[in-house]
Amino acid sequence: MKKIILIILFHYLFLSCNQKEKSAVLNLNDNNIDTLLSRSYDFKLDKKLRDKYANQVLFILSSKTNDSLTRHYYFKLAGRHYNLNESEKYLKTCRKVYTLSQESQDSLGIAKSLQYIGDYHYNKFTNDSAYYYYSKAEKTYLRLTNNENIDRLKLYKANILFYEKDFSGCETAVINILKTIKNKKDTRLLYDCYITLGNALEGSNNTKQALIYYNKANEISNQLKNDSQYLSLKAQAYNYLGRVFQKEKEYKKAIYYFKKALSLSDFRNNEPLLYANLINNLGYSKLKLHDKSAFVLLNKALQIRDSLNNIPGIVSSKINLSEYYFNNNDTKKALLFCTEAKTLAHNNKIFEDELKSLELLAKIDVINISFYNNLFIKLTDSLQNNERKTRDKFARIEFETDEILNQKNYIEVEKNKISSQRWIILGFSLFFILIIALSYLAKLQHAKNKELQFEQEQRKANEQIYQLMLDQQSKIDEGRQTEKKRIAQELHDGIMSKLTSTRLNLFILSKKTDEETIKRCLLHIADIQNIEKEIRAISHDLNKDVFARKDSFKTIITALFDNLKTISEINSHIEIDDNINWENIEASTKMHLYRIFQETLQNIRKYAKADIVAAHISKDENHIHIEITDNGIGFNVKKSKSGIGLKNIQSRATMINGTLEIKSNIGKGTQINLIIPT
Repeated sequence: MKKIILIILFHYLFLSCNQKEKSAVLNLNDNNIDTLLSRSYDFKLDKKLRDKYANQVLFILSSKTNDSLTRHYYFKLAGRHYNLNESEKYLKTCRKVYTLSQESQDSLGIAKSLQYIGDYHYNKFTNDSAYYYYSKAEKTYLRLTNNENIDRLKLYKANILFYEKDFSGCETAVINILKTIKNKKDTRLLYDCYITLGNALEGSNNTKQALIYYNKANEISNQLKNDSQYLSLKAQAYNYLGRVFQKEKEYKKAIYYFKKALSLSDFRNNEPLLYANLINNLGYSKLKLHDKSAFVLLNKALQIRDSLNNIPGIVSSKINLSEYYFNNNDTKKALLFCTEAKTLAHNNKIFEDELKSLELLAKIDVINISFYNNLFIKLTDSLQNNERKTRDKFARIEFETDEILNQKNYIEVEKNKISSQRWIILGFSLFFILIIALSYLAKLQHAKNKELQFEQEQRKANEQIYQLMLDQQSKIDEGRQTEKKRIAQELHDGIMSKLTSTRLNLFILSKKTDEETIKRCLLHIADIQNIEKEIRAISHDLNKDVFARKDSFKTIITALFDNLKTISEINSHIEIDDNINWENIEASTKMHLYRIFQETLQNIRKYAKADIVAAHISKDENHIHIEITDNGIGFNVKKSKSGIGLKNIQSRATMINGTLEIKSNIGKGTQINLIIPT
């Protein structure tokens, strides 16, 4: 009896669905675009049928004129392709509406279509292309007076930086977004910003700050109850909180948050991927607490992820299961799961999990521990180089985007200029034709017209001359400001540094007046003459480069350290690699290096209270490495406010494309590392 009821029910549902599809097919030739778009968004219909409706819209739009309504429909159609997972159709439609927007000079349409194209690359994980199109869209949005999309767009760019492990760049970008949306009522964007900022902080191992922002996201999610994704967003915040506690090895707290997330909804049926992530994290925390129920959770997570073909999730599950078997002394299964995870991670470029699998393999397969350690080191070095290249690449994309837009603006200006010139030429031509025609009627009128024409041309020439004078004055003022800044830096780094040094050395005369002290001070008085010469040199020839001469740069730097011994009780020493050919280094680079050394030694003498200073300059194939250390009192790098001296050092390092790192702790001295390209 039950079987008969089921058969009848099945036939009823089947016929009902067929009837719906037949009625839908009957309306496929409807030319009402809004109706077709609505049907293509009806998830109750078969995907193929929805795709046919979308294609019908495309066919109708292809014959429409290029106006704002047509472009509006193209954007809606792109959204339908996106929902249908027809990524190539989506991209083609976005490019079409971009072309139409360009033809009609619709700046908002151009920006929006660029953002849509960026979304395509974002979902394809081609982050450099996504970042390029998002940057172009952002620059276009910035030219619009009223625009609500730019903050969300900036968050997408910040997420790309996070995916590429530029955690500091991501953090800076999100903080800038938070500043702009502080007074806006976009709660969802605020939630997403807190999550991304927490991710960036967690990525840079700043877990305490990460917890703060994950908690903020959790609190603000309470205001998103009308959002269709409310439960998922709430669960996501709990998941991130649990993950941080898991990272801090506070597994009981982690379990609390994972269970709290799982209790919100039946994610197993509604959002299986989120459910798999949660039970995987829960199982791993239980594994760390030696809870036997961990295996069931980890295995279930793997099954769900495998059914969804979620490659990153499969890799994570296999690593966790490998660790489970290893802890239970089943080395064979542990090795099998971990090897599979490593291969899958390597083939799909999931490098972070590949590092985890290599680290675990070294523990499991102790015979081949050196092999896995070597692979781990090579991969780590490769990732560090790749991260550096990626950061440079995104900076270059920003620069190139600006260049392209500047060129485009220049072309527009030139185009308008040529158009204006044509109109002027046409106007003058008509004017002369009129003069010639009128000359037959009256010679006096002809003479007056000539005089009027001359006055107009003279006034125009005077206006052009005046404009040139204004432009020239602007350039002079700009150059003067730049020169003032440079002179200020030269005076501070050079002359002020020497004057301070001389003053400090002569100060001893107020305490001692014995013959030996006076002799020593006479040497420093002689330095005043050198300072006077340097001031005169700056006055007469500000652009003259003291390092353009063929003097040995090595000798000049060594003299700085020798002078430090003479004027203080500090024992200073410097080692310089003989393989460095200083004549091949640009004079401007040597000048900045000299000032960096000079400012550093002056700071050590004034503030460090050190008695030993050591420096080492070495070279590899493409870089010069500089290290300066002292055994002084040190300072807190994070809390210390940079004075003008440190700012100048940082500024000079940037000017020569150098990478500057300052390490210091209270009572443990200071170390300055500088790497510059050759």
